[in-house]
Order: sequence, then C-alpha cells, then structure tokens
Amino acid sequence: MSSSATGAVKKKKAKRMHPVKRTFMVIGATLLSLILIIVITISIIAAALTVYIFQFQDQANDVTLDLYSLEMDYTTIIYAYDKNGNPVEIQQITRGADRKPVSIEQVPQHVQDAFVYTEDERFYDHTGVDWKRTFSAFVNVIMDNIFGYEFGGSTITQQLIKNVTGDDDKNWDRKVREIFRAQNIEETCTKADILQAYLNYIGFGGNTAGIQAAANKYFGKDVSELTIAEAACLAAIPKSPNTLNPFSSYVDEDGNTALERNEKRRLLVLKAMLENGAISQDQYEEACNTKLVFRDPNAPVEDENSLVNEGVQSYFVDMVIRDVTYGLMDEYGIDFDEAQSRLYNGGYKIYSTVDIEMQKAVEAKFEDYTTFSAEVLANPPHAAFVAMDYMGNILAIVGDVGEKPIDNSWNYATREPRQPGSCIKPITSYGYAIENDLIHWSTIFTDKPITIKDANAPGGERQWPQNYSNRWSYGGYFTFQALLRSLNTIPAQLIQMEGPTNVYNFLQSRFHITTLTPYDADLAPLSVGALNNGILLTELVGAYQVFGNLGKFYEPTSYSMVIDPTGNAILQNTYTPIQALDKDSAYVMNKLLECVIEDQVAGTGRAAKLPTKKLVGKTGTSQNWGDIAFVGCTPDYVSGVWYGYDDRSQSVQNTYYSSAKLWKSIFGDIAEAGPVTNFPSNSNVKELYYCANTGMIASGLCPTGAKGYYKPSNIPPVCTSCGAKPSQTVTTQAQTEAQNAAAAAAAQGGQNAAAQLAQGE
Repeated sequence: MSSSATGAVKKKKAKRMHPVKRTFMVIGATLLSLILIIVITISIIAAALTVYIFQFQDQANDVTLDLYSLEMDYTTIIYAYDKNGNPVEIQQITRGADRKPVSIEQVPQHVQDAFVYTEDERFYDHTGVDWKRTFSAFVNVIMDNIFGYEFGGSTITQQLIKNVTGDDDKNWDRKVREIFRAQNIEETCTKADILQAYLNYIGFGGNTAGIQAAANKYFGKDVSELTIAEAACLAAIPKSPNTLNPFSSYVDEDGNTALERNEKRRLLVLKAMLENGAISQDQYEEACNTKLVFRDPNAPVEDENSLVNEGVQSYFVDMVIRDVTYGLMDEYGIDFDEAQSRLYNGGYKIYSTVDIEMQKAVEAKFEDYTTFSAEVLANPPHAAFVAMDYMGNILAIVGDVGEKPIDNSWNYATREPRQPGSCIKPITSYGYAIENDLIHWSTIFTDKPITIKDANAPGGERQWPQNYSNRWSYGGYFTFQALLRSLNTIPAQLIQMEGPTNVYNFLQSRFHITTLTPYDADLAPLSVGALNNGILLTELVGAYQVFGNLGKFYEPTSYSMVIDPTGNAILQNTYTPIQALDKDSAYVMNKLLECVIEDQVAGTGRAAKLPTKKLVGKTGTSQNWGDIAFVGCTPDYVSGVWYGYDDRSQSVQNTYYSSAKLWKSIFGDIAEAGPVTNFPSNSNVKELYYCANTGMIASGLCPTGAKGYYKPSNIPPVCTSCGAKPSQTVTTQAQTEAQNAAAAAAAQGGQNAAAQLAQGE
C-alpha cells in the first residue's frame, strides 16, 4: 500500500436530493408562507373590522321607540261637547306634518298586515335585520352598482330607525349603524311597539304623515274603519309618497298618473297579503275588484261642528290656543315660543268649553252690522262679547265686529283691558258694603259729591264726582235707587267710607282681576271704574258669576282638560270655587241688580229686559263715553258686551245702540231660549217692607215703599219716626256708624227717598 493511500482519510461521498422532492419542499414553504401571510392579513383585517364595527356599538343605544318622545310632529285636536255630552272635534292645529297619534290596538289587523307583508314579510321572524335580504342587497351593490351606494333590503325596523334618526348618509357607515341600532331596538322593544311607531311615522304624501292622518285625508275615515282595499291603497304609498299618493298630480314618463301607479302597487300589496295568508282568496278578489271612493281633496275638512269660517279659525279657538299655551308655560316652566311649539306639534287633545251653536250664533250677530246700529256707520267702534256659565266655562266669545280676518287676530274680549265704568260698582263699592253689613237695601244716601284734593283746583280741593246728568240733586236715595240710576256720588261716598285699600284688596282677592295695579287703590278706579290699565271683558264677566250662583267665583276657562298623546291629563280644570261673597250678600246683590233691569223708568239697563227670563245686570260708561259696557246674568248664563275705539279719548256716544239694548240684540234670543228657570233661592234673606221715609222696617202706619231684601245679619230696626208704635218685633244687630250717619243725613234733609228721580249712569 502506498503511503498516500494509507495516510489519507477517505471522504464519504455527498448524497444528492432528488429534484422532485426539492421542488415540493419549495412549494410547501411558499404555501406555508402565503398561508401565514393570509392568516396574519385576515387577523389584521378582522381586528380592523372589529374595531371598525364596534365603534358603532355605542351608537346602538341612542334610539328609543317611546312613540311620544320621538322627534315627530303630531296634530293637536280641539274638542267640544255636543248636546248629548259627547266630545266632537271642532279644530285641528299643527305647524308640522298633519300627524295624529294612534295606538297599535286601534289599527285593524288587516291594516297592519298590508304594511308588514309589503315592506317586510319576515318582520315577525327576524331580529331587526333580514340577513337574506341584506346579503342580496350587498351583492347587488357589489355586482351592479358598487359606487351608487343604493342599499335595499331594509326591514321595517331599519326604515323606522332611518326616519327617526334622520341618518340617511349614502355610505357604509350608516348601514352598519343602522344594523346595530335595529338589533338593539328589537332587543328592547316588542314587535307591536316597532310597528306602532312605524305606522305613526311614515309619510303619505304632501303634509300627511302617520296612518291615522292618511285615513282621514284620503278616505275621510278613522283608521279603525279602513277596508282591506283601502288599507292596501295606503300601504302602496310609503315607497314613494309623492308619486304614489292618489291625490298627487305626478305623471311618469309612460303617462301613468299617480292614481294609476297607486292602483298597480295596490294589487301587489293585496297579492303579498294573500301569499302570506293574511287574507283569503275571496277577500283578495273582492278587494281587487273594489272601486275605491276617495274623499274630495278640494273639499274643506269641515263639518257642522267645525268652528272654521272661510278657512279662518274662530275667536274661541284663538283663545283656547292662547290659554293652553300659558298653561303649558306654567306647567313646564318654559317660554311662550316653546310652549306654543309643543301645543302645535304635540298631538294633544284639548277639551274646550265652547257651546258650538251659541258660538256660531254670536259670530253671525257680529258679522251683521244691523246688530249694532240702525244706521251704517262710516267709522264703527270695535266691540266684543263673552258668555259663560256659572262654573266659569266660557261658552262663546267674539273679539271684534265683522268677519274675522285671520287666525289669531286681535281679540278685544281677551287681550284689551278697558275701563268698565259703572260695571265696577257691584264688585267694589256696593258688593263690599253689602258683604260687610255697612249698608242694606233701604239705606238712605244723599246725592252729593265728596271733597277730594286737587292741586290744580282753587284752594287745592274740588267736588267730585259728577253724575252722568252732570248735576247733583242733593236728594235722598235708597241703596237700590242709587244703583239702578247708576249715580256716581254714592259709590264715591262708600269707597271713601270703606277705605280704598280695603276695597282694592277685596276686588283683587275675591275676583282675581289680573290687570289691577297698586294705583287702582284709589277713589276714581274703585268707585267709577277709572282703572289705570282697565279690565278684560272676560274677567269682568267672570266676576259677575257671584250674582247668579250665591257668591261662588270660578276662574273663567276656555278648556276643561288637556290630554297628551300618552293619555295623561297634563292640564285639568279642578273647578274649585272660592266663596267671593257670602250667600246672603250675593242674593241681596242679585235683587239689587234686578232693579237695574226691571225699573222701566230710571233703570239704566231696562232696554235689556227679556220677555220671560229673569235678568239682572249693570251698565257701564267710562269718562267721556270712551268705553261702553253691559254685563247681564240670567239663571243660565252670565255674559257681557263692550264697545269702544282704539283711541280711548274718542267718544262712542251716538254710534251703536245703548249697551243694554246691544246686549239684547246680540244675546237676547239665546238667553230667552229654553225653559224658564230661576236663580238659586236663599231662605235666609228676609223679604220685608221698608218705610218710604226712613228706610227702616215699616211699622203699621209707615208710608210703605215696597219690599226690600235684607240679610239676617243686617236688618234695620222697625221705624219709630212716623208716630206709630212698632207693629212687629225685629231682632237686629247693632247698626254701623255709617248706617246711622246716612239715615240721620236723610232725616235732616226731610227727603222722601221714594219720590226722588235722577238721571245718568
């Protein structure tokens, strides 16, 4: 062996890999890498999608379907009560869509089915999203029009969410938000809740929204009265409200009218209802062959109960709107604009106090100028009238002469305080004095002025006030005579004696006059009605309630109740009276005011006398004849009229009829209608003869004046001044100093009160 062979280390021959195996190894490694890349990519995408999707999770809870907390406008409806005591609709008011809330229980099943099987046939099976329809819609987008962002397949739940939120962006974000919201709503609400909200929300063309308003508009029906054919017609509209509603003037490119397009889609709706078992074959065929009868779209939505005249709402409706607005302000602590927005859009039911027939009758009187004057006047004064019952329910109101020009026009009865003149006397000087036993029926006064301070008069004093006869007779008058003649001197004497502050507080606390100011606690405002701001006719008439119902005062109101869409009474009149006058005083005042009407020689209200019905009342005239008024009470109603110019210094003398005659011209027929009734009786008050000389209770030989009406707490003593012994014993309380002073003044003057005559108001 050679040395090279023995010393060398033999190297093992290297094994070579088969080419096929090497190829598979390369491919495997590549595939593994690709799989890893795909997994990583998918993980990244999934993570990104997860982050993307879950960013909408928080937005899923921002929608609730409390039907009446949704941002929807609802039509408010004003009701009145008919003769049978049933509520009837008189007015609808809205500033947004005409939408009337309705519960799902009021919607017939076939109406519900028409919408469900047209818009979302798997509505009762899915959980907010119909994934089959949604997937088809997504494929549609990708394959047909990926850049158009036209998403179909929305369920009723999704459609509702889109409408409620106003989220209608044409992008994927909106669709994902919508899906999350829909699923959340389905978890928290019942199908009935969702369908109820949907049927109240969807549009039906023009200004109409919600199934109830649509039923009213197209068929003049309540939703509960819709037939299958009519339900299908309405279910055909929401897909394209402006081109499928039967009243639309739309015509498509093929010449099909909106009505024809609706008819075609109506048949599709009926077929869907049939296929889903909602109707039978017979019902399907009958509905398909039914010729629909629509309400005339040009006919006003008015009936015999409507208070709309030539498209203008009545003064009563104006008043209700204003009164409820102020009620909402007080209830919720909001300003006028917000309260009125809630009223117009809140879907309230307002139960008004209007007497529909009376309101229309009075309106007709005010539109006829012969009601006011026998002559045509070039510049007629404004006028107003209000009537209410003895619980303060306003039954009729008119705010000016002539046809009402616009909605919410100026109302001189509710918004224009004016001076009441002598109409103030029964609720100030006389009412206070009778209530406090300062005077009685036959207390004797002297028609003479009082002395008041006047820096502009000689000596700083002057005699005041003048009577409307512009003279003082210095004669003696009984209480009832002073009132029926409307002498100004006697109330001035009374206010001076009573104390202006006391009478002011009496007027404010007992009759709730809102226009009073502290400056009215003075002689002129309280004795002759020269109030600084004046008084609203509604409040003046309201104060006179006490003379016809034994002294109870109820706040005048134009509505009894306001119901919100959930059925809760948010405003309600409790009809809780205050005893403004005690029963005896109120009864005596009623009899005193009767003299104003019944005395056909000197009674200032004699022109208002009715043929058969009892009437008590008072006339009033402000200084220089700037304001004229009359308030009258029958056993059924208390009502009043006023007239005057905007320029309060302009005299209305010799324009319209006298206030008493005008009241009768406006309200006499209404007041006289119906059975004869009487004012409430009061057996406590004593009907006694009085002495015509002294005003005391007549003795056997006294010259008897007539019967007077006396509170048991204030019966004057039996007369002993006529040389006759008392023929009866009358128990009395001690007479006030004021009574004694008045009687003494009359005795010194030697006046026979029953013989005195006077003029003026």
